[in-house]
Amino acid sequence: MPHTCSLNARYYRALPIDAPGYESISLELPVAKTALIGLHCWNIGCPDGPSINPNYCVGMGWPQATAEAARIMAEVIRPSMDIARKIGMPVCHVETDWMADQYPHIPSRRKETSQSEPENRAQTMRNRAHGPNYLTKSPLANMKRAAIVSPMRDEPLVFYTDALDTYLKTRDITTLIYTGFATDMCILGAEGGARDMLARGYQCILIRDGTVGVETPNTFPEKLATRYGTHIFEWQLGYSTTFRDFTQAFSA
Repeated sequence: MPHTCSLNARYYRALPIDAPGYESISLELPVAKTALIGLHCWNIGCPDGPSINPNYCVGMGWPQATAEAARIMAEVIRPSMDIARKIGMPVCHVETDWMADQYPHIPSRRKETSQSEPENRAQTMRNRAHGPNYLTKSPLANMKRAAIVSPMRDEPLVFYTDALDTYLKTRDITTLIYTGFATDMCILGAEGGARDMLARGYQCILIRDGTVGVETPNTFPEKLATRYGTHIFEWQLGYSTTFRDFTQAFSA
């Protein structure tokens, strides 16, 4: 197994602002200092998970994005994890603490929301966006991590940035390669996402065909949310690569 692999990647060069563009780069990544992250790989709409309920907009939101996420988990994320496992690259699993009841052994700071909480404007908007009582009544209440990309052996499953950071620092990991969902939301800003981990000093890379955004039926044909999230990642947070380039770099 090579100690260092060359990964083809790119980033978005903002300057000069009258002539921005993409820059290609070859990143020399020590395998022992690199980890693969699978973030928010939910099983809503998967064979092992709760069915889509048309009365709730949760998970990936709409059926098109949900189906695309399932395809990506099967065709990109799981194969990427298998490559990483074969060469000894740590595979880390990051989930939302909405799953705290499903994984009671994982430390969680989540507290139950009182169902008698008085109605307010924010709650009204959440109900409008996702459906009434979506945290307890929608498929979100019973979702888990999709089986196809669940941890194997002693791979960590964590809810929070601090827990992920602690695991990585004890192994001297400095580079994170992201897969998962959603490109325009959690990949950027969730616990364990790129913004938090960049702030902790990690180099962040996104497999851009290993993710999809929360696409409405109107945006899905052009993948507008996915392209936006990828652009922000490539501009402000790190680099992106492709599954093909990942495979070529780490399967050699």
